[in-house]
Amino acid sequence: MICRLSGRVAGVGDESVTIDVGPLCYELLVPAAARAALSGMVGRELTLHTVQYLDGNPSVGNLLPRMIGFLSETDRAFFWEFVKVKSIGMRKALRAMSVPTHQLAAAIEQGDERTLATLPEVGKRTAAQIIAQLHGRLAAFLVSSAPAAPPREFDRTQRVALEILMQWGDRRADAERWLTQALELDPGLSDPEALVRAAYRVKQAAGT
Repeated sequence: MICRLSGRVAGVGDESVTIDVGPLCYELLVPAAARAALSGMVGRELTLHTVQYLDGNPSVGNLLPRMIGFLSETDRAFFWEFVKVKSIGMRKALRAMSVPTHQLAAAIEQGDERTLATLPEVGKRTAAQIIAQLHGRLAAFLVSSAPAAPPREFDRTQRVALEILMQWGDRRADAERWLTQALELDPGLSDPEALVRAAYRVKQAAGT
């Protein structure tokens, strides 16, 4: 089984990402929350933590091999818990994972049915099932899997991007965090406008 895949991001689609690994190109399904971050990494190298499964109906013999990619091992581990819910299949879980894992786990642990019901393809009945089956089991996922970074020294170009974000109404602490994460994803960013766009992709991926 392939548990990890490293390569260059060739493209990002509505539900998937394509990764060039030597002469091969792999298509991987990804959680909805990961797509914004991945869209800023086209042409860059990254590692995805993977899951393989057969998609289709075995009774009619139409099974297709699929691979799913996650940005962290924590996201993959949460996915395995999520699909234990009776009404949550593989593709449905990926669409429902439209917010960061720690936020989704917090909603389940807090019994926040209203928030869960707003996720793609969930609804009120499925939200209740998710809480009933997973509540009390997700404490390990309540902290963001993103590593805490020390304060970053911004250069002149990065400070310009920071000022733009603040002028648009964002708090300094939030803007600094988004810029730092954007630069971790793509250290080659050197234009203020490109930095601002990348920071907002991080913001969107975080659901803030």
